Amino acid sequence: VGVALAMFLDLSGKLPNIGNFEAPEATIIYSSDNVILARIYREDRTNVPLKDIPPILRDATVAIEDSRFYQHSGVDAKGIVRATWANVRGQRMAQGGSTITQQLARNVYLTQQKSIQRKLQEAVLAILMERNFTKKKILELYLNQVYYGSGAFGVQAAARVYFGKDVNQLDLSESALIAGMPQKPSGYSPH
Repeated sequence: VGVALAMFLDLSGKLPNIGNFEAPEATIIYSSDNVILARIYREDRTNVPLKDIPPILRDATVAIEDSRFYQHSGVDAKGIVRATWANVRGQRMAQGGSTITQQLARNVYLTQQKSIQRKLQEAVLAILMERNFTKKKILELYLNQVYYGSGAFGVQAAARVYFGKDVNQLDLSESALIAGMPQKPSGYSPH
């Protein structure tokens, strides 16, 4: 316990401030008659509040990415054990044990580099995020942050890219497709 506490304190001193984070959005340039002339962005994204995201899309995302999202505090020990067992049994890295909160922490604050130190930082950040944000806020941030393929970051951009409509207009099948996209964006792309 003492070693774990020392590691936690050491890691938490090297982590970024989680504060209030909002994913960066595209800048939109309008003409004087309110016609969109251009969108300037590094990541094409338009943030939307959770209330504007269909419940079926929210529920499907949680079911696919982190079925125990509402039961854990950022890190899911059962999920890690399940993924480890599946990977050992299959003798390859077939499953990941990251929660939605851990994925959000990695995408926002860390690199994609695979290392034990990065994984530990991800876990500590996830625990800190769970203490500072509600589950609804974490899910909203995740849905607005994650990459859905074809240059679309966040559910609003994904709805626009794949279906030419706002996220709040998606039907059941469209929501299901978008919910599955983060698993393998290029492989599941309908394009």
